[in-house]
Amino acid sequence: MTILIADDEERDRKWLKELLSSHLPECPSIVEVADGQAAIDSALKLRPKLVFLDIKMPKQSGIKAAEQILQQLPETGVIMLSNFADEVYVRQLWRIVPANGAFGYVLKNASNEQVVEAARAVLSGDCWVHPGIARVIQRTQNRATNLTAAEYEALACIALGLTDHAIAKRLYLTEKAVQSRLKSLYSKLGIPGRTEAHDTDFNQRCRSVCLATRRGLINQSELEDWESKLLETKSGGLAQ
Repeated sequence: MTILIADDEERDRKWLKELLSSHLPECPSIVEVADGQAAIDSALKLRPKLVFLDIKMPKQSGIKAAEQILQQLPETGVIMLSNFADEVYVRQLWRIVPANGAFGYVLKNASNEQVVEAARAVLSGDCWVHPGIARVIQRTQNRATNLTAAEYEALACIALGLTDHAIAKRLYLTEKAVQSRLKSLYSKLGIPGRTEAHDTDFNQRCRSVCLATRRGLINQSELEDWESKLLETKSGGLAQ
């Protein structure tokens, strides 16, 4: 039974390997790699029972590596390692993990006991999520606060500074449709509507980006991905 560890920090790989070796003797083979692409290549070659993936790695992020690994090896257990409880990562993970898949989300400040608990849970086919992101999980499962794909797309567009006209043009929507998405976005972020605008000093677009950043819904790497998609998209909307 093989475990694959992918992390660009040698210190973290060494700590994790020693921890798993001492607590999971049934997994004698533990392989280390230092980037996302190496994780994909090694996983397809070794077909490990469990893969630990750091979210931020060179060449391929942990999320993108997990997506490619799970497409080829859907029975593989995946545990994401992160210094961040950002909601954007939770949304991405939920999107790629099979409905009956075993996965974990472990913050790097987790105790040794929690890491071992997560590994055992995923190896047995269960899921394990760090208590530190419990509220984030709740938001992603609450229809009143969780953004739809269309609302998230609108958020990314205004965070990049696009006007309603520019968004409509790139997504092949009417400006009215764009404004409808933004209205729904503002509502879920708790931002007053236009009829209440006189009661606030905040600009709706700027305030939504501020709140989304604070909530961990968007970050720099995510916006860079969206900018590339929007610049390249010439036919059809990204969210239907």
